[in-house]
Amino acid sequence: MPLNICDNCGSKYAEDDFRIVRSSAVNTVLHLKCHVCGNAYMLNVMNPLNGMVGSQRTPINIDLRGSEEIQLFAGKDPVTQNEAIDTYNEIDAEFDQKAIRDLLL
Repeated sequence: MPLNICDNCGSKYAEDDFRIVRSSAVNTVLHLKCHVCGNAYMLNVMNPLNGMVGSQRTPINIDLRGSEEIQLFAGKDPVTQNEAIDTYNEIDAEFDQKAIRDLLL
């Protein structure tokens, strides 16, 4: 299926459906979310090298709510098991959403 059509619902993507996550001399990573059905992809576009352009579209199912949250994590080192356990141990049962967000960010 062409890159400008949603695989899920067949709608044509709008310009606002694309968000640049990261761009370099080698490639550009885009977050693509259909404005009709909400189906989301990460799109890796290889920048021209010797006149060749390539792209790879990968469906994603993540709990991040949009390109802004994706940009917070893009290019960061992965969280280690110890870091995850330490963070879990810091969460108090009485924490509200804001307190948890403040702890994590």
